[in-house]
Amino acid sequence: MRQRRVGLALGTALGLLSAAGCTGGGDGSTVTGAAAVKGGTLHVLSTLDLEHLDPARNYVTSSQDVSRLIYRTLTTFAAAPGQAGGKIVPDLATDTGRPSDGAKTWTFTLKQGVKFEDGRPITSKDVKYAVERTFAAELPEGPPYARTWLAGGESYKGPYKDPAGLASIETPDSGTVVFHLNRPVADFGSAASLPMFAPVPQDKDTGVNYDSRPFSSGPYKIDGFEPKKQLTLVRNTSWDPATDPVRKGLPDKVVIDLGLDAAVVDQRLIAGQGEDAKAVALEPIGPASVGLVLNDPQLKSRLVTGDSINTRYLSINTKHKPLDDIRVRQAIAYALDKDALRTTRGGPIAGDLATSLLPPSLGYQAEDPYPSKDGKGDPDKAKALLAEAGHASGLTLTLDAPASTAGKAQAEAVQASLGRAGITVKINEISSSAFYSTVGNTSQEHDLVIAGWSPDWPGASTYLPIVFDGRLITGQGNNNYSQYDSPAVDAQIDKIASMGDPVAAQAAYGQLAQQIMQDVPVVPFLWDKAPILVGPKVAGAYGHIAYVGRLDLVSLGLRK
Repeated sequence: MRQRRVGLALGTALGLLSAAGCTGGGDGSTVTGAAAVKGGTLHVLSTLDLEHLDPARNYVTSSQDVSRLIYRTLTTFAAAPGQAGGKIVPDLATDTGRPSDGAKTWTFTLKQGVKFEDGRPITSKDVKYAVERTFAAELPEGPPYARTWLAGGESYKGPYKDPAGLASIETPDSGTVVFHLNRPVADFGSAASLPMFAPVPQDKDTGVNYDSRPFSSGPYKIDGFEPKKQLTLVRNTSWDPATDPVRKGLPDKVVIDLGLDAAVVDQRLIAGQGEDAKAVALEPIGPASVGLVLNDPQLKSRLVTGDSINTRYLSINTKHKPLDDIRVRQAIAYALDKDALRTTRGGPIAGDLATSLLPPSLGYQAEDPYPSKDGKGDPDKAKALLAEAGHASGLTLTLDAPASTAGKAQAEAVQASLGRAGITVKINEISSSAFYSTVGNTSQEHDLVIAGWSPDWPGASTYLPIVFDGRLITGQGNNNYSQYDSPAVDAQIDKIASMGDPVAAQAAYGQLAQQIMQDVPVVPFLWDKAPILVGPKVAGAYGHIAYVGRLDLVSLGLRK
């Protein structure tokens, strides 16, 4: 699931507008009351690969969750379940940033004693260089904040082509970094929680190969990484827990197995034997396992369900014919069987059927502009719209979907529901390790994409602009999969960005979401929850709002 987001619409922080609950073990946050101890090996079982670990390119929730074990950022999310996890707290910096000049200048002071894995101090120049790397054409897919907000960013090409650096990032001393922006940005301290603000020592930068071995500033360093198979993390002895109240660093080693079969992951964790007693899943349990887990008290006690602020949707490429016809897009919206899609993810335990872009967990009221009974689709209404658009005999579209068990199941659900309306869907399976890189390339993306979005931090300012601002469409690393380009919407994005009243901005984003949905660039189908199964010897587990309800890996430990 691609997490994240935007550059043009941040007038003021909206904050977390409602609680996101988390259950497990009966106490609402952790699996068991038993305390975790230091030591041992934690195993993480994943059906996914890690698309990018390079902080300049890391813009996917699962990879960001893992990378928080490896490197630190200027600020970060609190390590807590529910609403508290949405709070931005200091990480490498002593505070969440000090704005001046009407929030056009932001100053951060680094903590004393923060070090890289080789023991050298982390300096402001390491942070400056890291942010400058995000401008390099060789490192696409990352968030657009730096090139959108930093003064002079529109012409800077990154340190490989312009080693003199970007003048709008100043380092007056080794412990101070100053960012000069081209507009007021009240949320900049929140943006500094993203991987792009993790320090990178220039002499360790290996360009595109840095993806396989980023240099550690967190509690763990990479001992071995074989993409699609396994990532092994061991203690970074230069990490000082006194400087880091967020990460517990309890296990001696973390072994993450990648690309596993989803059914096998469930089977191993249900059994909970041997090493799997000390294991957790990275993704939610599969639909075939839901009944067994919920009906067994012992298994249910090991199920942690975290809410999120994520919306899953079917993205429609508005640049492709006949999808440039709004009636065809409306037909798709009516035809889609959202309940079938949710069933592929486990049914109601996986979340609530989405009818609008902004989830209720962000404080917005749900509306349903394209209703159907029980969310099962209205093929007759869809057929009538297709006939009106001149496609009474049907049409054929290609759907991009991850080549995983869950991806295939979702794709087939889309295929079946649109087929009832006379739309033939061809499924194009893409390796999960390259999925977002592929659909983020406008020349490779097909007609439909199964996607979703979770704000970089709670609030609509990091949702609507980055996904729907036509000015942010890029050839590579594109997040606007619908390639939706509306001057009216872009103008409203700018207007909201200039609002100083957060309540007014919140209301305006709600109205903007309704305006966008009239054009049907996407069809929302699920507001996520994440039921995750953990082994019987794992402690400290809770779902984190920033990681689509997945476990917050930095808090996990093992008990005796």
